[in-house]
Amino acid sequence: MLKQITTLGIFLIGLISSTNVLAACPGASLPSSPAFCSSFKVSAQCHCTSSGLPKSVCSNMQQLYQRMLALFGTLERACAYQHETSAQVCIDSWNCYRKGGKDSNGRLCSGTGKACK
Repeated sequence: MLKQITTLGIFLIGLISSTNVLAACPGASLPSSPAFCSSFKVSAQCHCTSSGLPKSVCSNMQQLYQRMLALFGTLERACAYQHETSAQVCIDSWNCYRKGGKDSNGRLCSGTGKACK
């Protein structure tokens, strides 16, 4: 159990960032970019599988988000834990991916305001 939590923690550092943590994984575009949805999902799945979590977990963004909340308690704590991007970009990324709307600077998520699928 401790190994799984440690693995998940390492994975989340990369997952919730917009930069490249593991050399083989691409970074995500900013939440306001039209390329955000696809880039965030690709980056998240890459970091997830690179950390050793099963593909069944890595392919389900909702399941990843729920595991992150189970580990850290809140999105804010998870985003404060990582150091690869600002906590606010991290929060904006997850909120834009899941809910759409606008980021904290008032820019439309993914350029459309729609949640990612």
